[in-house]
Amino acid sequence: MITPVRIHRALRATALAFALGVAGVFGCGPDPFAPVAREPNLDATVEVWALTGAPTNFPTVYLVPQRLSVRPDAAGSFDLGFDIDADGRLVVLPVSSIVASLQGDRRIGMVRSDELYNLVTEAPRSGWVYDSTLTLNVGQVFIVRVQTQYCQLEQSPEVYAKYIVDSILPDERRIRLSGRVNPNCGFRSFLSGIPTF
Repeated sequence: MITPVRIHRALRATALAFALGVAGVFGCGPDPFAPVAREPNLDATVEVWALTGAPTNFPTVYLVPQRLSVRPDAAGSFDLGFDIDADGRLVVLPVSSIVASLQGDRRIGMVRSDELYNLVTEAPRSGWVYDSTLTLNVGQVFIVRVQTQYCQLEQSPEVYAKYIVDSILPDERRIRLSGRVNPNCGFRSFLSGIPTF
């Protein structure tokens, strides 16, 4: 005969087994729901011209996830723009300081790094300056955090990249950068191969 005590014990045993099962899934090992990177980090060679003083048909803005220099458009379908100031320094501008994007407000953070380019192995968790310009000299390193449509269906809407200023040619209004882009949404690592974080 099944008594209330037996039913209660059976329910307690079932609840305990369920709790241990959940703990086994979530308490040990990696999170089964965590995003997984699928693409390797990609190196980029960037050649762009200054927004002021360059012919209008030259590429003066840049799409970070696609690693592509293009001409600016009124819709703001790019991430960064570039200029050269009166002292011959590179000025990096977020899209919001160039046009009002039709894609809405997309936060773009930038931070200068004092580390050597090859020693920058991950994007920082803090210290970002959003939607502001950044002025740099040749040899300086900077990191960007770009909120992008590229990641609109992902848990994190951002892509990270690092760059070093290779050359600034004021007379030609031309800029060259080297960089590495992590195309995996929300992943901060700049190590070679497919990132793990």
